[in-house]
Amino acid sequence: MRKSLTIGAPSRESFRFAKAMSIYRRFFLQAGASLLLTSLVHGCTNPSQSRSSLSVSNDLLNQIKKRGYLVVATEDDYPPFEFLVNGKPTGFDHELLDRLRKVVPFEIRQEILPWQGILPGVAEGKYDVALTAVGITDERAKLLDFTGPIAESTIAYIKRKDDTSIKTLSDLSGKVLGIQQGGVSFAAIPDLEAKLKQQGGAIGQVKQYRGFAEAYQDLLNGRLDAVLHNIVSLSVLVNEKPAIFELGKRVSRKSYAGWAVKKGNQALLDLLNHFLTSLREQGELKPLQEKWLKISFENLPTQPLLPGERPIQ
Repeated sequence: MRKSLTIGAPSRESFRFAKAMSIYRRFFLQAGASLLLTSLVHGCTNPSQSRSSLSVSNDLLNQIKKRGYLVVATEDDYPPFEFLVNGKPTGFDHELLDRLRKVVPFEIRQEILPWQGILPGVAEGKYDVALTAVGITDERAKLLDFTGPIAESTIAYIKRKDDTSIKTLSDLSGKVLGIQQGGVSFAAIPDLEAKLKQQGGAIGQVKQYRGFAEAYQDLLNGRLDAVLHNIVSLSVLVNEKPAIFELGKRVSRKSYAGWAVKKGNQALLDLLNHFLTSLREQGELKPLQEKWLKISFENLPTQPLLPGERPIQ
């Protein structure tokens, strides 16, 4: 879901169509509330957490005891995954966090902060988990370990609902396309170009924008024929404005987003994967995807995969 930049200087794909289209409001950063420590960490009794349904390894418990709690980092302004409403954290990942807290025998503290500080903080050990939709890329896999995917981050396109000239992917040949400068939508252009060439077409003019709000506005005004963005962001937009926009096909290789931990923290990674797998097996993940992402992913892989569904080496 995020741009493929270095860990030291990550960036975020813009979801700020709010000013132009009134989809989302931005909210001020507020700290989340903490829970009490439990008996497995501090030797005291906490009946609500003693009903843990996830087994926790001794290695992970010893790791948590050093700090006294687990710290997860989430974002403050990345709907539908994480955002604030009247100062209260909400979104897809926050619902998952609520469920995680109910099945582990230790305290989880939440740090809510801008995207730019999350991955460096996890890589340096300041936070234990980047509990947000982190695009799984070759570059990031060098410094972080990922859970199995929580969603796709494949690039797709949207067009104006009333534009009948675009019905299939091949109809994008020669069209004017909008992408975000330096983002993963930009990185998807070679994939789209190759697909169009196979079908006897060619890539048309590609306009780059600092943010997607401008691109969407130009699409409405007829200056663009289509905008490329990750499939979740486009799905939410189309759900909000179904009379204006229409979701098209994927234009790039399949890619995924998951949670991230510091490289080598296998005990924590195993726990998170066990948690996410149990949600899938119990049928709880799909309804949450439909509620927040306005799209569900029936066949997500159980292992983290790089773009093109390649295994991490």
